[in-house]
Amino acid sequence: RPLAFLSGPAFAAEIAQGLVTAVTIASSDRELSNDLMELLASTNFRALYSPDVVGVEVGGAVKNVIAIAAGMCEGLGLGTNAMAALVTRGCTEMRKLVVVCGGDASTVFGLSGVGDTFGTCFGPLSRNRQVGIRLGRGEPLGDILSSTSEVAEGVATSRALRALVDQKVRGYRRELKYPILYGVAAILDGDMSPKEGLERLMALPLRVEDFATVDAAS
Repeated sequence: RPLAFLSGPAFAAEIAQGLVTAVTIASSDRELSNDLMELLASTNFRALYSPDVVGVEVGGAVKNVIAIAAGMCEGLGLGTNAMAALVTRGCTEMRKLVVVCGGDASTVFGLSGVGDTFGTCFGPLSRNRQVGIRLGRGEPLGDILSSTSEVAEGVATSRALRALVDQKVRGYRRELKYPILYGVAAILDGDMSPKEGLERLMALPLRVEDFATVDAAS
């Protein structure tokens, strides 16, 4: 049976209100994707096609972790400059991991990559962002999770992504190659505070901004 996967910046509450939404449908079966795009199309909902299932799915996972980091940045009161830099570098880590997993780096620049990341990092409806904000303000993770019935997927995803990077990426000091992903996981594990995580990011070695090419081994 052919499969298709829907991803992108799509808060359910806004869709229910009839607000304009655009998403990605990823599938290796173009005919199925065409049928689904036609089925879902309306004056306020649109789906675009991507053949890169891996890239779409990795992006959909990583953006939740970036949103927790962005929320912590806001909770710490670090300002717009820091937030913009954090999210941008988070998307760089997303792109690296997409390539490592066999996806297409260009997928990250689509709706399921930066589109979903922007919505989740900056949108007031984002559950992952709210968890990050409360962490940044000093609340314990257990208290945050027990006080809400909603699921912030990034909490479990953060640890899963760390394990995935450990499995997929060759070499050592992987936390220097994926400092945001590893940093969020360490904070959620209670190994360091959000403020300590920021200090570690700012103390990373100086280097060229690595956006031009991505080596699958990096």
